[in-house]
Amino acid sequence: MKRLWTILTKFLFGVIGIILISAAPALFNGSSFLDFRSYGEALQMIFTGFTTASEWTLSYRIPGSLETIPVSFEKFLSGPYVYSMSIFLMALALAFVSAFILSFAVLLSKGALKRSMLEIIKVLQSFPDFAYIFLIQIGVIAIFQQTGFLLLSFYSLGGEEIYLAPVVCLSVVPAVLFLKLFILLYEEEQRHPYVELARSKGLSRFEVLRKHCTSNVLKSAFYQSKSIVWLALSALLIIEHLFGVEGILYYLRNDFSPKGIAFILLTVFIPLYIFYALVELWLGKYEIERNAVFSKFNLRLFDLNEIRAGFRSLFVNRRSASTRLATLKNPRILIPSFIVLGLFTTSVLYAVFTGDAIAQTNYLYDEEGSIESSAPHSPSAEILFGTDPYGYSIGQQLLVGMKYTIVLSLLIAGLRIVFGYLFGVVYTFFFTDKLRHFVNSIAEGMHFLPLTLVTYILLLPVLISYGQWELSLSERLLFQALIMSLVVLPITTSAIGNEMNDTLKKEYVISSVLMGGSMSWILSKHIQPELWPKLVLMWVQHIIQVLQMFVHLGILNIFVGGALAQSDSPRLIPEIYELSGMIAISREVFSTNQFWMILPPLAVFMILIYCFITIAEGFTQKQLPVVQPEVEDARDSVKSSDSRTSFTRIRYAEANKE
Repeated sequence: MKRLWTILTKFLFGVIGIILISAAPALFNGSSFLDFRSYGEALQMIFTGFTTASEWTLSYRIPGSLETIPVSFEKFLSGPYVYSMSIFLMALALAFVSAFILSFAVLLSKGALKRSMLEIIKVLQSFPDFAYIFLIQIGVIAIFQQTGFLLLSFYSLGGEEIYLAPVVCLSVVPAVLFLKLFILLYEEEQRHPYVELARSKGLSRFEVLRKHCTSNVLKSAFYQSKSIVWLALSALLIIEHLFGVEGILYYLRNDFSPKGIAFILLTVFIPLYIFYALVELWLGKYEIERNAVFSKFNLRLFDLNEIRAGFRSLFVNRRSASTRLATLKNPRILIPSFIVLGLFTTSVLYAVFTGDAIAQTNYLYDEEGSIESSAPHSPSAEILFGTDPYGYSIGQQLLVGMKYTIVLSLLIAGLRIVFGYLFGVVYTFFFTDKLRHFVNSIAEGMHFLPLTLVTYILLLPVLISYGQWELSLSERLLFQALIMSLVVLPITTSAIGNEMNDTLKKEYVISSVLMGGSMSWILSKHIQPELWPKLVLMWVQHIIQVLQMFVHLGILNIFVGGALAQSDSPRLIPEIYELSGMIAISREVFSTNQFWMILPPLAVFMILIYCFITIAEGFTQKQLPVVQPEVEDARDSVKSSDSRTSFTRIRYAEANKE
């Protein structure tokens, strides 16, 4: 009964979070940047819309016109919603089955073949999901030009429902992620003693994997599949946009009202949450409990003597510095870091020497002065990478935009970790069980919402203007960085807080608490050495996710720093040239087959993602060595720093009562 109540409260917290997010665009629609009165009216509009039967409609814009008509919730659920979710579920099923089969092929291979397959998987993981759509379309068009046979239909016209192309394109990235997950889980499972016992009885590797490891691996894969589902939901929106599917995203962009946003987000959240909740209830998953020792002892916040001793140890502990330096010399970390640094330096030098100038070439002339071609120009000796539809050099746009993409990715990922760490400390040491349960509930619900869609909802009112800007460029950049950082705050807080909680359960940490170590000592001497390698790895993983988000937002016309809309042209004019803005013309490229416009920025994104994946593997394979802290060292260091005692008094009476 208690577990059912936990599932219900998590569901209610998730619904409340969705309603609060749905009304958030109203904060930025008024003359003031944070219009809380409009926000309150938006919340009231959501409540009225859901409690009044006549308001159960969504706006639908008739294609090719500006006319909108109301569509009932029932018609939306039975038509566009079922269509979108059918594509999503079929793609996940295809990805899961194909990854499961391929994982056996990788695990049963040996030597150079296995290493080659693992390297191919890493390369495939570095492709943004948009790249697979692009490359698959190039392949289909090439086959059609050679044979006259069209393998896949890439665009939905006149309400036509297409399935094969969206399902195939959407399944590729989840398949790669599932494949990597299966390989890691199977390799971890094979280290257990029961596997050696089964092999000693004469069972083959295939039989051991199939009969003994698979059940445990599938259970672990289910728990860890939420992040893959999370990414696939965002990719679904891009699939809908590029293929002209009138599904979830189409209705959201037409009915961008608080009621419409809330309804569409809830239709995505509710079925996925119920499915995972029921399966976890069946499997018997339990939450991580807080260490009981902190309810029995006074844990002081800070101790100046311990803080001074901690700072001295940063400079005295040469062994720690040398091990970190050795880790950074790892080729898997050093080489990709230099590649990223080289791209960034090239972009900065271009800005220094040219002032970020981008040439525009509307026409190319031959030797006789006649017009040879008009924009867009294909790659040639005069224009190496060609131009976009408006004649601007693709190569120069790359040189200008790389620095913004790299810096903002590092900054946003860094803010996510910093905010997650700070709130993780509060979550671990100060939150009650109910508050921690609330944070975990919000984090749980976030896994069933498309991250790109939530970010799009929050950024759209600020980053697209139809007149004068209400905010300066620096304010818009700061706003975008904060939104893209805070949108995952419940997840990072929960993840980092639970990592801290695991460290607090170790015996030497409990002993340090029993001896009176303060919270500052526990953090600096016990939690931080254990947590630091994981934070670095998490930071690199968030960089990869931010790069993927930049691609998604660029396709949806959300540019870094914002863009101005024109009354006489559908083109948005970006405030700064950045790589994701170059992806915005992808839909035009799909219809005109002018692929040179997309290949250069796509290649840079792939290089960056590949480099950061390699860096993450370097930290995973060779984490920073951690010296187990000793209680005697903590005691001696504090005593030597000051003659005054720095231990808290243990309340033995309360401990004995417990």
